[in-house]
Amino acid sequence: MEKSKKTDMSFIVSMNDDLLQNILLRLPAKPFAFASCVNRSWNIVCNHILSRPKLVSAFSRNPNQLKAAQEVLDKALSEPIRPDFVIANMTSGKMEETLSLITKRVGSRVPVVVSLVGGVLGKEACNDKAGEVTLYDEGPQSFAILLTVGYLPGIKVDVIPVIQAKEETEAMIGDRFVMDIRNFVSAVSDQAAPACLMLFGEGTYATEPIIRKLDYAMPPETIIVGNQKGEFLHKRANESRNVQLPHKDESRVLAGLIFARDRHKPIQAGRVQFHTAISRGVSSVDLSYKVANAIYGLPKCPATLMTAKRIGEAEVLNGNQILDDIEANQLGNPLKEPGLYIGVIKRRKYYVGLEQKPKIMSSLVFHEVTGADEQYLLVSGAGIKTCDQFQPYIPDLKVAEASLSDVSSQLRNIVSKPNKREVVGGFVFAGIGRGESFFGRLNADSSPFLENFPELRFGGVFCDGEIGRSLSGEEGEEKEESCRQRCLHVVSSVYLIVSYACS
Repeated sequence: MEKSKKTDMSFIVSMNDDLLQNILLRLPAKPFAFASCVNRSWNIVCNHILSRPKLVSAFSRNPNQLKAAQEVLDKALSEPIRPDFVIANMTSGKMEETLSLITKRVGSRVPVVVSLVGGVLGKEACNDKAGEVTLYDEGPQSFAILLTVGYLPGIKVDVIPVIQAKEETEAMIGDRFVMDIRNFVSAVSDQAAPACLMLFGEGTYATEPIIRKLDYAMPPETIIVGNQKGEFLHKRANESRNVQLPHKDESRVLAGLIFARDRHKPIQAGRVQFHTAISRGVSSVDLSYKVANAIYGLPKCPATLMTAKRIGEAEVLNGNQILDDIEANQLGNPLKEPGLYIGVIKRRKYYVGLEQKPKIMSSLVFHEVTGADEQYLLVSGAGIKTCDQFQPYIPDLKVAEASLSDVSSQLRNIVSKPNKREVVGGFVFAGIGRGESFFGRLNADSSPFLENFPELRFGGVFCDGEIGRSLSGEEGEEKEESCRQRCLHVVSSVYLIVSYACS
């Protein structure tokens, strides 16, 4: 019997590389990891198999949270992969249990983010069919979990959290977050900034100014995407504990999944690229206002009471008058509630740490209109100042459909023949107001992927406050105002696409 075992082992070790690769390709992630440790020859074959990046997503509607998590983990780890990061998005349930299960399956060295969201989209683990689950359409009792596992050779990944102490201001934690990101990048990369930031926010008052500071501090080539409002747990790479709860005088604000190019693998790092595309879902009403007075609400539930003047006019309008003015400009069409937003141009001075000269940056930030009376217009969020200018915006299906077509074209351009690139994965941050209820059809936000890459295992979430870095220029503006940063969107979908240079 012992002689037979030795003969079998001798045969396995002596297999030619082509046969060995064909066998190893069929292994799930964990047995594949063990196989890579057999000997140097096997390790070389395993490294060859994993020479290309992978971004695998799968979701489950199983109402049993534990079984659903097992299903998506089994699907994502059913092929050879060495996870560089894991993201789990849930519509409800206990995040601690999911984080613990993921860590048990992928190991303690892998950074993980678990978040609660308003819905998920992608392909189901059980049948590979495209689908979506939103709390808006299916009710708060529905459950779904989406798992995304990534392997990006040449890219270093970790989670950096923003935890706010009771005495800390938004400026202080924003500076610390920027410096933590820069320190991580300088430790692992020859680049000055990360290639991509994926953000998961708690929806506190502090998230918006931090995101705008990131927009200021990071160079234009850094991709910034994410979800501004939600709940999250995280585990950093090599962190021993599964869950780190904040101190009683601290609160979670944000977690950033940081993607930096590895200085030790410059060739592989250059082959992986991140791209963004944005499908807008609102159009502006042809009116411009200036804030006459702004009163803030409570920090834990940020809101602003305001009055305004039309640009060039002296009369101060109360909340009801502003709504009447907008409705009249809509040719008498009644405004849908909810669904009215104001886009505020916030022209602010920015600096990080001990920078000597603050710089001015203009950001377009959306605030939802939540009420009005004979005194004030009530909008969500804070940070609005007297003399800020704004325009009304309303959801627009025609704009959204046309914009989806543009996104589909952008995806096709990524893999055009001269570029010799291959799309290996994608992730969508879609506004919670979209989905079937907005488009009147299923899988609209998935369509750019389904039309161009039907076999791609993409994923995405429906969220309240999608983040996507973009620029908007308005005709007739002065030169210094012509470039308005726009990181925060409404009724839009932000697409993160990962591509790979094939040659």
